[in-house]
Amino acid sequence: MPDIDEDLKTLCKSAKEYGASKASAMSAEQVVVDPRVRLKCMIPVCVSYGVCLTCPPNVPSPEEFSRILSKYHHAVLVQLPFEMDRNFIELVEKKAPLAETRKDREYQAVLTGNFRRLVDALGRLEADAQGMGYRFAVALSGGSCRLCEKCVGQGSGEPCRHPFEARPAMEAVGIDVVETARNAGMPFEFPARDNPVMTGLLLVN
Repeated sequence: MPDIDEDLKTLCKSAKEYGASKASAMSAEQVVVDPRVRLKCMIPVCVSYGVCLTCPPNVPSPEEFSRILSKYHHAVLVQLPFEMDRNFIELVEKKAPLAETRKDREYQAVLTGNFRRLVDALGRLEADAQGMGYRFAVALSGGSCRLCEKCVGQGSGEPCRHPFEARPAMEAVGIDVVETARNAGMPFEFPARDNPVMTGLLLVN
């Protein structure tokens, strides 16, 4: 029988080796699911809603995910620092309309680079857990997928270009990331101000 406590400690240590600033083991019961989170994907409608294959409605609903989550007993929450340069900060501080800011290629490049760091760490952590014998271990990222410049999209008939790297966002399945991070002893500011972080979750069983 595996020693789950020791394995969770090892996974937290590995997460930091993969770039996490913080990692904490927690009970899966402390992962908070709230259907209002999914509502915020739709109101105001996110640009990825109905477009990205790892976003609603292409992922489990909060109700379905809650049933899945009930099968898990343990989780590891990880946070990576959001890396940004002075140009990015100045762009954000301009407080231009978000739709205008999103069109800036440098802004998009910074978001993409950080997202790829997050999913890389989560993918490696998921593989580590499966290698320990936790065959149902699964990782969830944060925010819309950015592995492709443009997702093949819903209804296109084309498969995901990165099926082994892409992961649904926690928010997409209804996880309240703010409350879940607080339960893990890793609270963060929302909206982010001085030290923004990216947050991901590994479910272990």
